[in-house]
Amino acid sequence: MSNTADPTYFVLQEIDPATGSAVSEARICVLDLKKLSAVLGCSSTQLSGLWELNPGDLQRLGAISVPPCEPDPRFNRIESWHPVRETPYLVHTNFELPLMLEGRKPLAMFQDAYPTQWLKDTLKRFDPVVRSGRLVRRIVDTPFTEAERALFPGFRKWRRIFFALPGEEWRIEAFLLVSKVSAKTGWNEALERMEGSLLGYEDWQNDWWIEHRAGHREDVREN
Repeated sequence: MSNTADPTYFVLQEIDPATGSAVSEARICVLDLKKLSAVLGCSSTQLSGLWELNPGDLQRLGAISVPPCEPDPRFNRIESWHPVRETPYLVHTNFELPLMLEGRKPLAMFQDAYPTQWLKDTLKRFDPVVRSGRLVRRIVDTPFTEAERALFPGFRKWRRIFFALPGEEWRIEAFLLVSKVSAKTGWNEALERMEGSLLGYEDWQNDWWIEHRAGHREDVREN
């Protein structure tokens, strides 16, 4: 990002520590990215991601936003804007746990090289709900190939963690089958639609996603 007069948007969030998800959000516009980077303690070329905020940070952010504002003191994080926010429905990423607790999402899946701290933190948030029987968990590990071991030093394997509502465990096997088929055939519209349906997206949401996003894999709709 450069320090230009073009609108640059960020999202202030109030994060629920129990679920790790935003319970309220507000968009702000910041034009002077050098001032923003000074508030966040990072380079103006690294303004992509998220940052924890304290009350002093909030006051400084309000002063440099356009127009200036007084952010709600409950906001405790800021996140860079992403085009996926233009989707006309709630993308489940980062809202998996509250959606599942409300019964609105039957399946969630997280994956990364292991061990990874964010994956451990995610497991920790889900642990109480799994222990209470409100969700079912399954962990699927895949060993690294020789090439992957050389490419990811310090990691041991791929780990996928599935969470399902009781009675919806069949979706885990179906999701694994989709992955197996895609490894043979490559990704396509039918698999995109099936994956979205397994994760709990409605037909019209899958229709929109496939029409507008599915051709751009960098905008993958996760979970």
